[in-house]
Amino acid sequence: MTPAFDAVSLDVGGVLVVPDHEVLAGALTAAGIAFDRDRFGVGHYLAMAAVDAAQSADEDFTDYLGGFVAAVAVPAVDRSRAHDVLADVLATPIWRQPVHGSREGVSALAASGVRLAVTSNSDGTIAAHLLEHGWAQVGAGTGAVVEVITDSGVVGVGKPDPAMYAATAAGLDLPPARILHIGDSVHYDVDGATACGFQAVHMDPFSLCRSSDHPHARVLADVLTLR
Repeated sequence: MTPAFDAVSLDVGGVLVVPDHEVLAGALTAAGIAFDRDRFGVGHYLAMAAVDAAQSADEDFTDYLGGFVAAVAVPAVDRSRAHDVLADVLATPIWRQPVHGSREGVSALAASGVRLAVTSNSDGTIAAHLLEHGWAQVGAGTGAVVEVITDSGVVGVGKPDPAMYAATAAGLDLPPARILHIGDSVHYDVDGATACGFQAVHMDPFSLCRSSDHPHARVLADVLTLR
């Protein structure tokens, strides 16, 4: 059980959205590469497990794509080519497929009165992306109201660098211990946040993580049971 918290900091990839499955499937199909479409859901989280295993100084989508193409059963002989094909389409605009329960979870968090923030490794465009797709914005709008959006492309460093979490805490004007961060990476999110004094939850919809060192959530609204 986590201690009480006043605010939730949300990662974006793997918590709110994943890359659009139709775009990924279309790119692989156009290249004549075989894959298992039914594995795309778990594929993102297996890809993030590969990212965690690599623990690159910067979060590296080479590791992500290597894990993803293996997870979706691309034949070994085609994995290098599949990696290159997907690298050409893996940009912020295709991170738009909602994670199961994510929209409902954001609504439930907002309705509960918990304060919200976003802390994301991105390219400087995450605020515009969230606004475009009706997820969230700073101040009133069509999405959930968040108090701060911390984007690594703006800050200049990415998670797990303490500057990312410090920016979120400063934007919320809260002690780190009163903020719960939820993300889909152990290294960049859970370990990065807790090293900065935050509480943290691992978004793990398929129960892939076997660690008992931190709490897990299968859907975003699970974090409300920790309050």
